[in-house]
Amino acid sequence: MKSDSIKTYSYRVSQASKSDLIVILYDIAMESVQDAQAAYREKNDDEYHASLKRAKRVVDELESSLDMQYDISKELFKIYVSMMRFLVKADAGHDVTVLDTVLSMLSKLRKSFYEVSRQDTTGPVMRNAEQVYAGLTYSNMGTSTEIAENASGNRGYTV
Repeated sequence: MKSDSIKTYSYRVSQASKSDLIVILYDIAMESVQDAQAAYREKNDDEYHASLKRAKRVVDELESSLDMQYDISKELFKIYVSMMRFLVKADAGHDVTVLDTVLSMLSKLRKSFYEVSRQDTTGPVMRNAEQVYAGLTYSNMGTSTEIAENASGNRGYTV
């Protein structure tokens, strides 16, 4: 995963509601699978396995965070177990053909959870996260600089 992606996900997590966090996990899983496909095409075996490992960790997190008292969680559990089997098959057997199936499953689930997240009005999970105002500044030398301002000087724990 590229450092730009990590920064983007970090920002999104800091501003996310509970349902937004699930959408972010789907995005990370999808990007990881796409990274694995690209690494396979480039014959970069280390990156291929690292990307699949990251995707498996995300699917495992999605699976372990299910509340099994709900029927929908039981159905999602079956889907996640199936996804994990495909990821293990791709990792152990270098069978990249199953990765398209995993991407399709992730994409459909992400779309559903995205619709749920749009209706979530609970606000960000992280209450004391910094507010970020980002933009570009331009110099007379023809260069631009990205800036990010922390609006509140009060970060951390308050007693």
